[in-house]
Amino acid sequence: MRHATLLPVLALSLVLTACSDSSDNSMTDNGGNPGPPVEPPLEPAGFSAEIRRTEYGIPHIKAEDWGSLGYGYGYAYSQDNFCVTMHEIALAGGRWAELTGEDIDRDLLWRFINGSRDEFKADYFDSLPQRDRDLVTGFAAGMNRYLDETGVDGLPEGENGCRGEPWVYAFDELDLMMYLRKIALQASTDQGIVRDAILAVQGPPEMQVVSVDQLGVRAGLAGDLSAVGQTIRPSEVGSNAIALGADATQSGAGMLLGNPHQPWNGSGRWYEAHLTIPGEYDAAGASLQGLPWIGIGFTRDVAWTHTVDYATRFTLYEVTLNPDNPMQYDYDGEWRDIETRTVAAEELQDDGSLVTVERTFYSTHYGLVLDLAGINPAIGGWPTFAGTLVTLRDANLDTGLRSLRQWVEKSQASNVEEYREALRHIGNPVFHEFAADRHGGMFYGQISAVPRVTQAQLDDCQTGIMAIVASVSTNAFIGLDGSRSACEWGEDPDAPAGTNVYGLDAHPQILGRGAVGNSNNSYWLSDATMPLEGFPVVFGWMGHEGNQQFLRTRITHNMIADRLAGSDGIGDAPLFSLDDMKTVMYLNRVYAAEIVLDDVLAICEDRLADLSNPLDPATREALSETCSVLASWDRKVDVDSRGAQVFTEFWGGIRDTYGSAFQNVVVSDEFWAVDFTATDPLNTPRGIDTGVAANRELVIEKLLAARQRLGDANVALDAPWGEVQFLERNGEPVPIHGGSGQMGVFGAISVDLDEGGYRNPRAGNSYIQVVTWDGSDCPIADTILTHSQSVQPTSEHYSDQTRLYAEKGWVRFPFCEEAIQAAQIGETLLLEQE
Repeated sequence: MRHATLLPVLALSLVLTACSDSSDNSMTDNGGNPGPPVEPPLEPAGFSAEIRRTEYGIPHIKAEDWGSLGYGYGYAYSQDNFCVTMHEIALAGGRWAELTGEDIDRDLLWRFINGSRDEFKADYFDSLPQRDRDLVTGFAAGMNRYLDETGVDGLPEGENGCRGEPWVYAFDELDLMMYLRKIALQASTDQGIVRDAILAVQGPPEMQVVSVDQLGVRAGLAGDLSAVGQTIRPSEVGSNAIALGADATQSGAGMLLGNPHQPWNGSGRWYEAHLTIPGEYDAAGASLQGLPWIGIGFTRDVAWTHTVDYATRFTLYEVTLNPDNPMQYDYDGEWRDIETRTVAAEELQDDGSLVTVERTFYSTHYGLVLDLAGINPAIGGWPTFAGTLVTLRDANLDTGLRSLRQWVEKSQASNVEEYREALRHIGNPVFHEFAADRHGGMFYGQISAVPRVTQAQLDDCQTGIMAIVASVSTNAFIGLDGSRSACEWGEDPDAPAGTNVYGLDAHPQILGRGAVGNSNNSYWLSDATMPLEGFPVVFGWMGHEGNQQFLRTRITHNMIADRLAGSDGIGDAPLFSLDDMKTVMYLNRVYAAEIVLDDVLAICEDRLADLSNPLDPATREALSETCSVLASWDRKVDVDSRGAQVFTEFWGGIRDTYGSAFQNVVVSDEFWAVDFTATDPLNTPRGIDTGVAANRELVIEKLLAARQRLGDANVALDAPWGEVQFLERNGEPVPIHGGSGQMGVFGAISVDLDEGGYRNPRAGNSYIQVVTWDGSDCPIADTILTHSQSVQPTSEHYSDQTRLYAEKGWVRFPFCEEAIQAAQIGETLLLEQE
């Protein structure tokens, strides 16, 4: 199945970095006021689970029912990383200021979003299917059992510990569900810039419409939004994925590479596990911290993964205020009242007392009111310079209700057609979907929560301030005229009722037997040989149809094409084998160097030879040494590559000069020798126009600046990359291969230059899996968890997989019973509820 046309649409998506924020055991009553403290939860009776661990600390949990499966998983997970999720639970329910005295505004926002505990239970938790409620309840009970057995004073210490912390407490399934809901809102309401705009609202001042030069606003806003663009374009979080069908593999079975680029710390980390209810659910792979289901993984028949998807998650609406009453707005010629709700939270004082703090939030029928003055003061807040108000509608407010159901059903699919059917829930808040099966099928879909706004609506409704914002942000921020019902979101017949998002059939997708890949650009080139076209920018503004693509996107598709043709030197036979895919994953090519370094070296050579304008001796020596190191570099980021640090800093300088604020690419009419063309998007732009004097000067400037930066950090120009980029574990550096995705490294690593090198990556290659099948009942899955299972420095699984990754090693994941028994470490734990 291939969908290539659709009524165009548009809106917006912001993507965030990792998970984090607020939870509560003393929420509010239905009026938003503090309620009575909640007693520690009682564990439901009857939970029973078996926990076995295999090499590298991977838990295999088996149970007879969903509650028990969650119970076993919550307990096993807590043995490694309890404090990570405990921290997020304490944040997610609005108690952080009560417990620490910090961040009262965020607490108040989450209390507004979730309502009182009774409201949250009735409107949110009780809306889940019984299976999902059982799983969440069991997981919370398992974590609480670990806490009860360990005690607050026995919990781990250190950077990721929580021994003796005031924010550790017994919690229940509602607290955990609030955290799960918050994760679904990372790309929308809980995205930093949106949250700040909500919290900036102070209520209606005296109305004063001012005369403003809109061209001046546009010019100022362009600069202000450029800074905002740095926060929402891919950096910490990204991913690569390749899904292959029978026509692309040597065996004829499907194959899948999952390579998410997630944070290495905090709730964005992965955790490996295998969860089984015999005859009903049997899935292995990895979960984000505290999620009670397998997020990226595989079963006997299907493997799946995701990449972060920059599609629209919410729309802004601009409404016209009543000049005689700033608490009313125009809707179809009638005044509607702006609604208010006041919520309260406790804030810990220095003397140990608690003070109740109240805040009023303002909403239109679309959603919360925003104040954009923090982005550009000329716009104003309430009102804007145009006498209007900006408000927000979020497609992900209730996606969390459908997420668990969708992920469980995906894991129960026996082929990619059934996998696709599970996506009808539209429970995916922010990812492209990829799957392959043992039968030789593969699937790609940009199937996540996207507001149903047509191109006709955009053409008609994108006016006023919203038109300016969309223009200067290259459609990253889009808003509509909120004064007309004609600009409301529509409804697809196959979308979940009441969501007003696009349904399954409307999304870009491919169901076939060929090859697809994605590295965080839009759906457009997921099959580079047959682009998906005719879709609106709402389905992906980052690298939309006909636009320049990331360097990482380009190298992904070039590596796929070369392997299919057998022209990459990896092996004599074309198409992919399991070993071929693992080799591709670890090639560590630097694509930016492949397309510009020859020109850089030519410019350098010419400058050193230019006797008409000689360099001073010190500069000449510095430039000569720098270029000599680059000339000898292998143009890779392997641990033994020498000189990668020079190119990393050099290319960072080029990006600082010509980098696009929102599209994450180098854009210039003068820099490139061959400019971008939509007819050859994977090979353009390329080369440096050496005939332009400004380019030659820029190259020399950035080479010398790179040398200076490295010298200031005491990093030798020709030191092996593994000595320069490393993760510190118990005082010992572990070499980390891979490099900046922004310079076209497939195996992306996110880390800044620090004293002594690129120390302690924040994010990048995290949980990696290559999955395929042979004639047996068991999947073949080779995996690696780059940051290892446990955050506890005392654990033997704190750095074991990290060291294996440094050697480009893999773990053969034991899925079937014989393999589990052969790889088991330690005794089997039968976890019965006491």
